[in-house]
Amino acid sequence: MSELDLIERYAAAAPIARWLGFSAAVSEGDTLFTLAFDERHIGNKLIRALHGGAIAAFLEFSAQATLYARLGGERDITTINSDTDYLRSAKAQDMKARVNILRLGRRLAFIEAKGWQKDETAPVAVARFRFRLGDTEK
Repeated sequence: MSELDLIERYAAAAPIARWLGFSAAVSEGDTLFTLAFDERHIGNKLIRALHGGAIAAFLEFSAQATLYARLGGERDITTINSDTDYLRSAKAQDMKARVNILRLGRRLAFIEAKGWQKDETAPVAVARFRFRLGDTEK
């Protein structure tokens, strides 16, 4: 099963993925994640900006899906902590993300996710996560 197939399987089992309009595709050998804009994602109605919680949830879910796929769906993944830097206001439109695994050990994984809208070089938010890796009970 390919990494993209595993990501899609992970997303299909998660209600948050449906709420986010989450999808993934391979682009130039790299996985690109999408948060499909929905009015429910608006946090500030005056400036029509995406809610920071929706952005953080999207970046965290992208990181979890990447890790799940990299581990072949064979391990439990628990978020230990996360830190999100909001760099600019997110407009009422789709958001993209890329995930970078900084370190993948036996028990811990350190991951960074970057989200943007029109221009990847001008990110809306960058998040860092630490995950605990456990055994999956089958």
